[in-house]
Amino acid sequence: MTIFKLKLTILVGLVTFGLVQATDPVNYIPKPTPTRHFDHYVQLDTTGQYWLFWTANDTHITFETHVNTHGYIGLGISPNGKMFPADVIVGGVKDGQTYFKDYHTTQHAPPIVDQSQDWFLIAGKETASGTVLTFVRKLNTCDSADDMVITSDTTRIIFSYHPDDVAGSIPYHGATRRGTKSVMLLSSSLTADDVNMPSDAVTFDFLQKSYHVPNDTTVYSCQTFTLPPLASKHHMIKYEPIITPGNELVVHHMVVFHCNQRAAELTSYSGAQFRCGRVYNTPKPLQGCYHSFVAWALGGTTFYYPPDTGFSLGTANDPDFFVMETHYNNPTAKAGIVDSSGIRITMTPTLRKHDAGLLLLGMGVSRMHIIPPMEPNFVSQAFCPSSFLKKGIPPEGIQIFAVLQHSHLLGRQMITRIHRNGREIKPLVTDRHFDFDFQDMRYLSEKRTIYPTDKLELNCVYDSSHRQNITQGGVSTQDEMCEAFILYYPRMHITSCESTPVYDTITDDVDDVIPIIKTWNWTDATVRTRFRSALEKSKYIHYISADIDSLKSRILTAENATEHPFVEPPDTTCQQISGLNKDGK
Repeated sequence: MTIFKLKLTILVGLVTFGLVQATDPVNYIPKPTPTRHFDHYVQLDTTGQYWLFWTANDTHITFETHVNTHGYIGLGISPNGKMFPADVIVGGVKDGQTYFKDYHTTQHAPPIVDQSQDWFLIAGKETASGTVLTFVRKLNTCDSADDMVITSDTTRIIFSYHPDDVAGSIPYHGATRRGTKSVMLLSSSLTADDVNMPSDAVTFDFLQKSYHVPNDTTVYSCQTFTLPPLASKHHMIKYEPIITPGNELVVHHMVVFHCNQRAAELTSYSGAQFRCGRVYNTPKPLQGCYHSFVAWALGGTTFYYPPDTGFSLGTANDPDFFVMETHYNNPTAKAGIVDSSGIRITMTPTLRKHDAGLLLLGMGVSRMHIIPPMEPNFVSQAFCPSSFLKKGIPPEGIQIFAVLQHSHLLGRQMITRIHRNGREIKPLVTDRHFDFDFQDMRYLSEKRTIYPTDKLELNCVYDSSHRQNITQGGVSTQDEMCEAFILYYPRMHITSCESTPVYDTITDDVDDVIPIIKTWNWTDATVRTRFRSALEKSKYIHYISADIDSLKSRILTAENATEHPFVEPPDTTCQQISGLNKDGK
């Protein structure tokens, strides 16, 4: 990561990646108590110097900052986590009086005061532990020149603070009192404050055992686990990452898979640890352990299942043998990393109404997933046809309540789509500001029903403009993925639905595709256009996995673009305001 150290009186430093955070050499400060109830909160830095609380409704969002300073506070939203362009505020309390202004940034220069002040201070105070500001703004302020619309996309929060107040110019905050963090401002969520954990809850840890990470840039390590016998049916109601301190930027993702076989059939493999990566070096009896149970990726936090839902464990139909796959991203090939990270699950015998399931939708992790170079907005598509969904989804449908979308370094946007009766309806999830460093399970604002006659589609938009050669699907972060982990109920037998293009207009022999296109001159724009055309016309191999072998299936189909894509209803907020102004009311 790179920080450009600017000798400017600016609000925030230029941050090129989303995980740079303020780290003053002081003691950690736990979560403070807000002045009112807020639905969400996040610690913005690594030591608790800066906490942000917020609540949103259909039109407005209210924030509260708690910062360990008696100087100024800066907060902003940015599409990319950098200093500009950004929509920012600076405020504080000086000599017992509050000050607060709405700014924007357009370049590496001090922020500019907005002509239209659209962030409004509600209250401000200083305490022994710092400064508290409460303020509000509309989601869409209609100030298109200087403000940003707050949407359900991933939002990069930029922040800063200083021991001194603003006196004319804004003092430079320094290198350690600034940062950026991605959040979902408009996502529904559950936190520890919202959940009453039952007194009979128990935990189980899926942890690496002091694994000595090889000094390779990409490492996949697998560890097997046998779930201890449960006296009765339990529901998993929570899972959380346990990351070895110091390895936060090395542990890229962890997926716990369950197996078709029972633990009694795999006793000789219990506790085994081995290099993996899909089926790479995986013992043959464990190659069927590819049904996703828990998925976590970089930036993710604790996940609580909704109060009426849990993942069933403890019955004869539930899994009891698991394989945890951990992806270590070690771009500098650092040696000497020892890791005991993993996932902790919480279970209870106090059962809930619904048994949850996890469905993997996406592009198969295959070298046939090809992204041409020098393309700022290249789209890869993956599909799950209705002929497959009919094999698992009951007539009344399944209810989707959360989705984790996963891509690698080229990922810029991700959309999980639904097609019904020949038309695309409102997508499950749209994220136009995908952040590689923030891949968390996203609660839906309302549950969505998927019927057996529907078709699912996942779109991944990539920016390969800085690469000179093709990028292919694969396990390294330099390769690409396009996946969505979908949480739903009631649980069905299908566990994954993936697809891969075969490029049949390039050659009839799939094995010849890669050798052929590697001879192409990708610097020629007409070659890239030719490839996009071949992809649009390509047939796809679709394949599903299930915890019942008889349901596994594979088909080859053509996937034509829908004639009736979903069109987002226009936001008329600003038109209404304009009309009122013109009428003088």
